[in-house]
Amino acid sequence: MRKRTDLIIIMSLLVLLIAGLLSPSVWAETNSERVVVLDFLTLDENGNYIDTLALKHTDLVNLSRIMSQGIAARLVQYGEFDVLDSISLRDEINSLGFTYETSAYERAQVLLESNLADQVITGSITLLQNTAVLGVQRFQMIDGQPTLAGSAMGTTARVSDAPSLVDTLVSSLFPADVQVIERSIEQVFVVPSQIRMNLGGSKQITVYALDSMGRPVTNPEFLYFSSDESKVEVNEHGVVRGLQPGTSTITVRAISRTARSGSPATMSVTVVPPVLGVRVGTLVTNRAGIEGRPIRLGVRLTPTVDQRGTQQKTVTPTQTAPDVTNPLSLVSSFFSSLLTNGLITIDLDFDPTKELLVAFSGVQRSASGYIGTGVGYLSPLDDLSAEKGFVFRFTLGSQYRPSDRFTLPIEAVMDAIFPTSSAFKPTFRIGINVGFDLFP
Repeated sequence: MRKRTDLIIIMSLLVLLIAGLLSPSVWAETNSERVVVLDFLTLDENGNYIDTLALKHTDLVNLSRIMSQGIAARLVQYGEFDVLDSISLRDEINSLGFTYETSAYERAQVLLESNLADQVITGSITLLQNTAVLGVQRFQMIDGQPTLAGSAMGTTARVSDAPSLVDTLVSSLFPADVQVIERSIEQVFVVPSQIRMNLGGSKQITVYALDSMGRPVTNPEFLYFSSDESKVEVNEHGVVRGLQPGTSTITVRAISRTARSGSPATMSVTVVPPVLGVRVGTLVTNRAGIEGRPIRLGVRLTPTVDQRGTQQKTVTPTQTAPDVTNPLSLVSSFFSSLLTNGLITIDLDFDPTKELLVAFSGVQRSASGYIGTGVGYLSPLDDLSAEKGFVFRFTLGSQYRPSDRFTLPIEAVMDAIFPTSSAFKPTFRIGINVGFDLFP
């Protein structure tokens, strides 16, 4: 019984130990790249190493430690490295037996080969008359050999101003995709600057952000705005979608965690309607004296887009607003707005053996459907002495989009026919059509 209890305790301890080793925090620590920042070495004007402890220039002695601490602080703020310095590795570095004459390369080589670091950053300080020259080097193992992976240099007229060079040195020490010091965003570009897209279609915007030196900024965040969201919408990922025919301006701003953003970029998006449509349908309410359901064929043409519909019209002092007390004026104003703000579509509908109808409709289109009203003329084909007349047409439709350039609409059409002869009475009829629309 005692042996079984001991075995259970041992197994429990093993489980806890394995769980601790595989915990996310421990895993993250073991996978963080270890960067050791050493104190700066001091060189004389002839390039020889100087023992900083023997110098009487206390500012220069302190600067050796201050520069390394400043670089280490920036790396800690970056958060992607496990940062160590001469203080945290004091015992290990003392055991290596470095002297003031041990070069930066030799120090880095020993630390890398001893597996105390994955990268080593060190530097040097040289006084040339009244100017302090600071050089920084970054070493790492490449193909099993300690290699200089990055370097930077800066100058300052006063020793006390040298710590202000930390950000500049660190920015140049690492490649452009490792932004230890986040760079300011100066320019934003959108490619292309203008696009045409089909109604209901969507496209991905390509955006680039550059810093003041013309280098690409890594992983910036972009904010997208549409000047007319009723026509073009854009989501947080930069995908634009055409909702209604017309033009809208997309504005893109770049932001980052701490860096300021430069001037925004803009692009023009024009949404175009279908240029050709074909319909096949029948009448729900038939003409008098005709049996069965006649098959009707139709063609829809949209030759141009009236961009005036994108502008908001105002009443000038020399113009008069519609008389709201006159119902006929309200109706006229309503249909006039449909014709001017919508898209002029030519409807050619005919029953191959019975009649031909030509209509001009103002159609308001969206990504989900359309509505239109128009006027036309009806002429019979089988009997020219039969009913002729002017037509007032109302159209309501929806569509399914299998591809960007092709839609399958279904529509209901109501025609109010007003004969040109008093021998016939006004009639109303309703038809159902299906077909397809093609985009440019």
